[in-house]
Amino acid sequence: MNRWEFSHGIVGVNAPSWLTYEVHRPYFDGAESPATVIQARSAVLAARRFENPSPGALRFGMTMPASYRRLLVQESRLTAYRATVPTDLPDELASPAWRRMTGAYRRHAELDQLDRSGLAHWLVAVCLPAAVLEVVPEDLDPAACQDQVTAAVQAARAAALFGSEGLSERTTAAYRVLADHPAPTVAHVQAVAGWGYLLARHAGDDSAAPLFLGRARELLKDIAGELTRFTHTVLTARLALREVMYAERQRDFGSARALLADVRASVAELTAPDGDDELVLLETRRRLLDRHLEIAVRTGDTEAERAAVEEGVALDPWDVKIRMQAAQAHERAGEHEQALAGYLHAARLGPFGTGFALLRAADRARELGHTEFARVLNERAFRAAPRAGATRDALLDACRRDGDRPLAELTERAANLDRERPYANNWHYRMYASYFNLGESESPGLYARLPSLAYEFAERRGERGGERVAERAEVNWQRLMPPAFRGNLIRESGLTEFAVDHPADLPEHLRTPRWNRLCEWLDDFDGQGPERQQQVAMVLYRLGFAKLVLELIPAVPVDRLRTPAELRLHHWRDLVRYVASVGTRVAAPETSFAIAEHPACPTHLRFVIAVVAVVFHARETRSLEEATRWREIGARALEELLAEPDRSPFEKMMAESRFYRSVSFVPFLAGDRGWLARDMDRAEELARAVPAEGPYQEFLKRENLRACVESRSKECYAFGEDERGDRLVAEALALDPYEPKTHIEVAEGLLRRDLPREAADSYLRTARLGPVSTAFGYASAGECFRRAGRPVLAEDCYLQALRLDPYAISAARGWAAVGAANGMGELARTYLADLEAWGAARLAARRERP
Repeated sequence: MNRWEFSHGIVGVNAPSWLTYEVHRPYFDGAESPATVIQARSAVLAARRFENPSPGALRFGMTMPASYRRLLVQESRLTAYRATVPTDLPDELASPAWRRMTGAYRRHAELDQLDRSGLAHWLVAVCLPAAVLEVVPEDLDPAACQDQVTAAVQAARAAALFGSEGLSERTTAAYRVLADHPAPTVAHVQAVAGWGYLLARHAGDDSAAPLFLGRARELLKDIAGELTRFTHTVLTARLALREVMYAERQRDFGSARALLADVRASVAELTAPDGDDELVLLETRRRLLDRHLEIAVRTGDTEAERAAVEEGVALDPWDVKIRMQAAQAHERAGEHEQALAGYLHAARLGPFGTGFALLRAADRARELGHTEFARVLNERAFRAAPRAGATRDALLDACRRDGDRPLAELTERAANLDRERPYANNWHYRMYASYFNLGESESPGLYARLPSLAYEFAERRGERGGERVAERAEVNWQRLMPPAFRGNLIRESGLTEFAVDHPADLPEHLRTPRWNRLCEWLDDFDGQGPERQQQVAMVLYRLGFAKLVLELIPAVPVDRLRTPAELRLHHWRDLVRYVASVGTRVAAPETSFAIAEHPACPTHLRFVIAVVAVVFHARETRSLEEATRWREIGARALEELLAEPDRSPFEKMMAESRFYRSVSFVPFLAGDRGWLARDMDRAEELARAVPAEGPYQEFLKRENLRACVESRSKECYAFGEDERGDRLVAEALALDPYEPKTHIEVAEGLLRRDLPREAADSYLRTARLGPVSTAFGYASAGECFRRAGRPVLAEDCYLQALRLDPYAISAARGWAAVGAANGMGELARTYLADLEAWGAARLAARRERP
């Protein structure tokens, strides 16, 4: 499996989806990997037992609740593996074992009791309780259950009911079929002991637990002579685990420790007769060790705790519980750095405890002075468990501590379950709802509502008559989001139902009234005039549907365009084509350049195109001659605009400020520092003096001033005025603290002063404010932490970058360099070696092509 290809386009909540898959693979497809945790191998053994059936053969003693599978899919976001019955999993995703068991499930009515038992226990092992209840739809006759094989079928039903309903009436009835009048069989020993354990652990009244545990011990004595030493010892150990739990609940730790010590000694001497029983023995040792460790903690036996942790990590290194126990041991000892590393390691092995592990890691990070890293962990914990009170409260505290009231309020709203809109509990949706379905974005960031602004613009124009008001273009917002923004946002949020290619494809339950109105506009798109088409196309582009814009508006030769509205429409199409190509082979906006010279081109449109042309040539062709030519065209258009008597001072000053900021590329290319300063002085002067009226004009003024200040900072850095550049970046940040790009600039300024530790914090802010640069922010933070001698923090950041972008070779190299800090050095080195080999093979194949 190429891990990077497996995870392509799938972003796990806190760990790379491939890692969750490998650790818990049997639940996903029935197979195992070298990293599969012991408890997850229950399904592997159950499938083998089905292939080689034997009454009384031991399976794993521990099963997981129905919620476990759901949490695995939620955290990994491997939604293709979502299943409630085996047939839900597509054949191409299933392992051979899963396909064989699916075949048995399809014909379960034809199976004999032995095969039916094997199938039902496999379904229990892979956490498909609904399927178990189809195979065993009702309790079996108690008399028939005196037979061991039939009893095993009933036991699977009882386990499935408890896994999905807890200690319900149906669960109680299912267990009592076996526990009230048991026969001396292996199946009954385990069922009666299991019932006693459930009463001890989950019942409000556990007084009956000793009765059933004693009954199980008597049954085991009755059949001892029929059992092999291996089977008898394992059954004795399992029964002892149940009795130890009851003793612990009675706070009789002395008896619990003594009993546990005896059975551990017996199990230590065991040798499994074959590979299948080796798995049984492994699980038994793991469960005994877990109880031993818990008792050591509760009795304050630090030496025993340390020894048990060391043994547990060696025995089951991918198990989230032992990693959590190891981290807790370090925390109790005041070893905060080791505890932080341990909690970070545990948090990526979930799904149980991910949010808790991240909260504990955040506390340790804050204790060590890593406050921004702690804030990031609090946000990740909240995203992993948005409705958990502990994650909500911790994030609220972090936001308030930072004075971040807007995100504190957003967190409170996201934590409240919205049954009609479950996606509204998603942090990313709350921040950027406008991009998902034209909902109300709650991020204070300047670009968070751009699609809604475009929609409102189109709605106003439609109400005012479309073509009749086409001759005057209102002042518009400048920011053009990168083509990947919508896709990154949906992947990072995990709300994959929003990943559609056309608004009409969005499921009805995800739509807002505005989205439905947009779909109505699209239904009649071909029948609309060019001005209306441009307004709708602007909404589509702002939402991230650039490809759809190009499909809806066919390219037309410029000499066939007649009206200003047609020219505006096809300039917009060309601009979308150009922006969508950035990062690949750039599609030059030649159509727009030709439109600017069209005799029907309005002055304002010629002005806009000239500004775009200057920027294009400065960035792409580096042609001073072409940039100068277009600057002159733009200057003449600006002169005409400023002379128009019906343009407001706001419009004129905004146009002039934007002009000088954009065309300052010309003196920059020419290396003329004085000319550049004069251009930028004028742009900044106007940006600060614009007389804005009302919220919309204030928004446009703030957006323009932030862009102007950002450009001035680049000017300063280019000419060695770093101190002034830093002041301007600080001002840009004050204008929009939620702009990830500005935090990158802050980080770069800190790196120029050789402050990698401080720069790491700014890159972390970039990462948590994504999705423009989330992976980049994490990878850069990782590199800064590495340089600052903080390998534990670096390792986590590199892995988070790979969670988002599994192909990121620089992050993979960084992870390999520091992976040992969090106990994943070998995995990190393997990942890097495989990724480099894959990349080299692709490069070689490309070179061989004719």
